[in-house]
Amino acid sequence: MRARARLAAAQPSVFTVVPQILDAAGRPLAPSVAPPAPRTAPSGAAPTDRPTPAIGAPPSDSYRWVLLVVIGFAVLGFGSLMTLVSAALGTIAEDLDTSVPTAGWVMTGLMLAMAVSTPAGGKLGDIYGHRRMFMIGIVGMTATMIVNYWVPDIGTFIAVRVVFGLCGGMLMPSGMALLMHAFGPAERARAVGWFQFAMTGAPTIGVVAGGPLLNIFGWRGIFLLFGLIGLLGTVLAVFIVKPIPRGARVSIDVLGALLLGGGTLGVLWAITRIPTLTRSGTSLLSDQTLMLMVGGALVCFVLFVLWERRAASPLLDLRLFRRPSFTLPLVSAACNQFAYMGAFIIVPTFLLQDGYGYSVGVAAMLMVPRPGAFAVASPLGGTLVTKIGARAPMLFGTSAMIGSMVAFAFGADPAGWGLALVMVGLVLSGVSAGFGSPAYQMLVADSVEDRDLGIANGMNQTVMWIGIVTGIQSMLAFAGDSPSIGRLQMTFLFGAIVAAFGYMAPLFATRRAARAG
Repeated sequence: MRARARLAAAQPSVFTVVPQILDAAGRPLAPSVAPPAPRTAPSGAAPTDRPTPAIGAPPSDSYRWVLLVVIGFAVLGFGSLMTLVSAALGTIAEDLDTSVPTAGWVMTGLMLAMAVSTPAGGKLGDIYGHRRMFMIGIVGMTATMIVNYWVPDIGTFIAVRVVFGLCGGMLMPSGMALLMHAFGPAERARAVGWFQFAMTGAPTIGVVAGGPLLNIFGWRGIFLLFGLIGLLGTVLAVFIVKPIPRGARVSIDVLGALLLGGGTLGVLWAITRIPTLTRSGTSLLSDQTLMLMVGGALVCFVLFVLWERRAASPLLDLRLFRRPSFTLPLVSAACNQFAYMGAFIIVPTFLLQDGYGYSVGVAAMLMVPRPGAFAVASPLGGTLVTKIGARAPMLFGTSAMIGSMVAFAFGADPAGWGLALVMVGLVLSGVSAGFGSPAYQMLVADSVEDRDLGIANGMNQTVMWIGIVTGIQSMLAFAGDSPSIGRLQMTFLFGAIVAAFGYMAPLFATRRAARAG
């Protein structure tokens, strides 16, 4: 691993030598996945998209860090607003004359939009340029944050947040691709670590500053404030972000994107319906709407696979899934996020209940160690992956996540060391995600050609959102309304079992990758 990193670092550009993709048996894939021949930009191409020597030149150290700051501004509003909207959900529901469950679609709709749009956003970046997609994303996200100040009703609010999520699907994979190119293959994991730092530092700011900001500006004013911050990031991006090499200009696989999006949407929509059916005592198998969602999702996925195998320019080369180093990190990361976000929703519920009985503000402050530990561990995890490889950080990350679930299970009982165990669980879960995420993403990125980094990052983030929504909804359904201590303990042990599937990547993917190398 380190030898390959040093060899890549010696090259003039990350695009001068492209790693060869092998199939499951270790043989080279068909020539169709080879790097495209150099091409001349069309006469009508934008100046920033014309191939120039500067695009292939190694980025300077100063540009790397300035780019990181710009991308940090771009994701600040995204991460912070996720936390702030969660804290203000009751107030939003009251102001817009709706129920809290309905207002919850402000968050769920955003997650669904992100899950559906990220693969297409990554592919568009690969084809049309990641700088262009990044700019479209940051402009759209900034505009929707500002527009939220004037939303008249909950339907409009949800619709604007969905558009915000679609724009995020343009920005996130392209932002990651820009960083990976700037840092190069030798320091790719380090770039992922700093990106995760920006993503996780933002919610920490949201938790700590959320109460005072909401009291001073109100929830509408918060959106306007972060919209202005996004506007600053947009201006900086216009002058700072440079284009990077991209693949051949091919037709967009619209049908493939619609089928993948429809299948993902059906699964996530079904997941959000399960807690409602569970609370009402309705049998899941007897609910026709749920069965229709699941059946429709399966049909979409089957049609997607059939179509991708014959499409001239498929959305995703399905042969990549033959590689354990591509598939297993995706699954392991989803299992990690399942436990991570499921616990993030469940822990505050028992901190507010009898036994602990904390206020909302105190409960929110007690959650700070988790994103704080994540923000600190992410850059360290990225550096560690660069130095010693991905296997050990993934093993440690999975073990720490399982340990956090066990700590939460014992901490659900407020007697004795309960609160101390909750704090231990929060730190362990943050450290787990901080160490594991750069390793998972580096394995996936190293399994594809550099021209396909956008779609690889898009798949990474789609699977992440699936893991998040699945974890939140499944653990909520498992815990039920007003759960007892025993029920809470079983819920966290359930999360530990799912997190244990994260061992698949370090135990099998890294071993196969080492043999292939």
